[in-house]
Amino acid sequence: MPVIKVFPQDVDRKLTEVFTRFGYDGASMELLSQATGLKKASLYHRFPGGKKEMAQHVLLNIRTWFLERIDAVIRDPSLPLEARLAEALKAIRDLFEDGDRNCPLRMLSAGSESAFFQEAIAACFTILSDGFSHIAMENGLPENVAKAKAMEAMINIQGSLILSRALKDNTIFGTSISAIPKLLGQRN
Repeated sequence: MPVIKVFPQDVDRKLTEVFTRFGYDGASMELLSQATGLKKASLYHRFPGGKKEMAQHVLLNIRTWFLERIDAVIRDPSLPLEARLAEALKAIRDLFEDGDRNCPLRMLSAGSESAFFQEAIAACFTILSDGFSHIAMENGLPENVAKAKAMEAMINIQGSLILSRALKDNTIFGTSISAIPKLLGQRN
């Protein structure tokens, strides 16, 4: 039988998909093996810490994604403020497939190992909150108001994801994302 090459980025994507869909407790080694195309022994070879290490790896990749697609974009001085926020919000739309996809952070924050992942999950949300606060302060809002508005924006994103999926109506998510510029003090 020929050896099938499995690329690390494909493994990363598939692990993320499984944890996003099933959460930590629902992501069995069998599901992780099927999704990645790797035998369980190969998964344990790549991730000696097992499922917990795989979930940590997924969270590290998500944190990197937030740094590259949100933080770096928001702080890019070569782009106008409105363009930076628009690009960051587009990345969020893409991440959550316009409301069709669960939030992997939310899915990993519930379950038997949630306390173990809490710091990594909080770090991702902090990147988003800091980015939104940065935009709001550039829009002229005082720091305390900017931080409150950033938190409100994150709550709106998470809440609209839940409602969009529960009610099978992605316009809820889209409306929430569209309201963020005004929430963060953008005047246009």
